Amino acid sequence: MAEGDRWLTLPKVNLHHHLEGAVRLETFLEYAVAYKLPIPVRTLPEAAAYLQVSDQDQSLADFLVKVDRSLEISKYPGVLERMAFEAVEDSYRQNVHYLEIRFGPWLHVTEARPLEGVIEEVLQGMARACRLYPITARLIVCALRQHAPEKNLALVTAAAKYRDHGVVGFDIAGDEAAYPADIFVEAFKLAKAAGLGITVHAGEVGEGSRVLEAIKLLGADRIGHGIQIADHPALVEQVKAAGVTLEVCPTSNVHTRSVPNLASHPIRRLFDQGVRISLGDDDPTTSGITISSEYQLLRERFAFTPAEIAQVVLAGAQAAFLPQDQKEHLAAELRQKLDSWLQSEA
Repeated sequence: MAEGDRWLTLPKVNLHHHLEGAVRLETFLEYAVAYKLPIPVRTLPEAAAYLQVSDQDQSLADFLVKVDRSLEISKYPGVLERMAFEAVEDSYRQNVHYLEIRFGPWLHVTEARPLEGVIEEVLQGMARACRLYPITARLIVCALRQHAPEKNLALVTAAAKYRDHGVVGFDIAGDEAAYPADIFVEAFKLAKAAGLGITVHAGEVGEGSRVLEAIKLLGADRIGHGIQIADHPALVEQVKAAGVTLEVCPTSNVHTRSVPNLASHPIRRLFDQGVRISLGDDDPTTSGITISSEYQLLRERFAFTPAEIAQVVLAGAQAAFLPQDQKEHLAAELRQKLDSWLQSEA
């Protein structure tokens, strides 16, 4: 079996997958040409150069510039629906059994498309893919730290309307250092009361204290990234005691300069310390990766055994923002498929 096929056969869960960073190069190119966008993209290699990180990108800010370039096409009619459909379709092709897509609705609002319309368009694309393929996909609505509290409150209110139509979680991303969690307490209380799962981008950079803040002040069930706690034993123990799962995205952490290189990434140490770990691909187009290639890294760069990789998959299932009975069904289905995968790895 070819090495790539080996990792495609692994049944997976992906809890950290940004819609804006997952647009297909072919789709971006199609719209760039069709709308004659004033950007240097008229071929597939040019689309890759425009959307993907390079050696010239030296910071999280540089990385986010590349992610935000998908907004240049998402404003056109039907594009968000197509992006959402293709994100689910691509995940199915990576043998993902359960996917949570997150996106920032305010980034896509236009005069012709209100906040609710943005959310509905993404949900429609996801639902269309789930009717076509045997994959379960749900949506996380992501607020931004730099937005006014009133804007994030409006976002929670809108997200809650779709609680029974595919929206399962609420998140916040942005500059951790500049915008501490206490600004957002009201929004997250409202999200929690509406029955949404809480995940918070925290501990991607800095010394990790924002992770504890997210848990204590915002009621985080999961943390996006959280890797900076690894050098702080007290924080590690508090995260473990809270039963919080970290959504870890190794390649992205290198590309955003959260860590200098893969060799220094703490995912192995966090796992060995007993922290619950789920693996995500963050912005796969931006990083030029797949969720399968991230699982391959666990084995080849971080020395995870096949049994430990199966643990990571199941940790994702157990942390999914699903009703308990659906979560148990997902975990049971994955255990059966993982048993077969482990036998093939023996």
